[in-house]
Amino acid sequence: MAFVDYYKILGVNKDIPQSDVKKAYLKRAKLFHPDLHPDDPKAKAKFQALNEAYEVIKDPDKRKKYDQYGERWRDAEAFEQTRGSSTFTGSPFDGIDLGDFGGKGFSSFFESIFGGHSPRSVNNDLSATVKIDMYTALLGGDIIIALSDGTKLKLKVKPVTQNGMKVKIRGKGRVGANGVAGDLIVTYEVMLPEHLSERQKELLLQMKMA
Repeated sequence: MAFVDYYKILGVNKDIPQSDVKKAYLKRAKLFHPDLHPDDPKAKAKFQALNEAYEVIKDPDKRKKYDQYGERWRDAEAFEQTRGSSTFTGSPFDGIDLGDFGGKGFSSFFESIFGGHSPRSVNNDLSATVKIDMYTALLGGDIIIALSDGTKLKLKVKPVTQNGMKVKIRGKGRVGANGVAGDLIVTYEVMLPEHLSERQKELLLQMKMA
């Protein structure tokens, strides 16, 4: 999916003062308002994209989340809590190819209006195997893993996690030449205990017979 750069959509730099955001939006709105392009069936969608960008950048709290998390800004709170959720909400304009605008010849919708984009490359994905004990696999829980750059990541293991189950952590892979990070693909390896007490054996037998 192409990363939707709200600043490019608004035609401004990332360090634009908050007080100037509305002025920039009004300037772009005059260019892309559907009324100015009655023969363009894609004009309405383009204008909706502009409004989406403005709604985020004009709000200091939303803008802060967007600056920190980029395309994952909507899930900032959940991301902070789990630090490993593999489900993120994308833009409502994902997958739309609206062709050219103004004869610029760009094939992508956002390219056609606002310039280039940085596609995520699967070649930047990383894979890792994480060992978890049987009890965490069965009951769920939080674990901490260390990434190659030394940072630590908190993962929330779901109850009844099976051996070999994979989860995708967006943006935690290798950073490519285009500055876009791939994903981290984590495979869980469930480790069985090597030694069981008599009580543990008894409980496992009860579970087996239940």
